Amino acid sequence: MINMVRVEPWQLHDYWDEVSPDLDACRVHDKESVWLEDIYFAIKSGHAVLHVALDQGGKYAGMMVTTLHTDQWEPNHRFLHVWYLNTRPGHESIIKHGNEYLESFAKELGANLITFRADRLAFERWARPLGFEVAEIELRKQVNG
Repeated sequence: MINMVRVEPWQLHDYWDEVSPDLDACRVHDKESVWLEDIYFAIKSGHAVLHVALDQGGKYAGMMVTTLHTDQWEPNHRFLHVWYLNTRPGHESIIKHGNEYLESFAKELGANLITFRADRLAFERWARPLGFEVAEIELRKQVNG
């Protein structure tokens, strides 16, 4: 059983040593050139929210970082984006066990949609049963020279 905990900006120092290696591992796969300091600042300033997963013994099991977005043309369209997500090896999947928590958090913020991007189609296997659907596929080709 996983218990999700929302970390307030002033509590970030209590969790940073645990979450920073996970964020750094996720950041390497990110298509954006985001530094660990950028993520720290986004959470500390309230532009992003850190959620930690704790197992039954209260041990850190992983994390997710979310951001709230509002459509500039349609202000009633708000969506919660899962910016980073990581489950520590040996623990149950955070997204599977944190899905209800995530939906509740989205509703609390007035968001009517939850999004995340993934660069591996394997994510689709576990995301579909949780109610997610593929909305976009990006194809890329590296051009050298």
